[in-house]
Amino acid sequence: MQSYRLTARARARDGAITPFSLEIMAPKEYPERGYGCVVHCPTVRFHGKPIFGMDGRQAMALALWIVEDLLTHEELTLIDDDGAEITLPIDREGGIPGGPDRTDL
Repeated sequence: MQSYRLTARARARDGAITPFSLEIMAPKEYPERGYGCVVHCPTVRFHGKPIFGMDGRQAMALALWIVEDLLTHEELTLIDDDGAEITLPIDREGGIPGGPDRTDL
């Protein structure tokens, strides 16, 4: 599995637009912890921390899902240069324990 990178803009509820960058490193195995993806996303103050899963697919899905949840919490919407909304490519079928509606992570 490869890393994931996105450069876009984040639009706040008040209409303010700021640069957005996200980098999720490719999953790697951590002894006794499963697989982890290190996340760099300064916009939501999540920088250099790994997200763990049972396998690489789950770790990547959880990392993307957590960033999406943090964006929602901060009331930010990702947009491209034309102002169209961008969604993160979350693997909701194969990665999030309890399914996409789980709210206790």
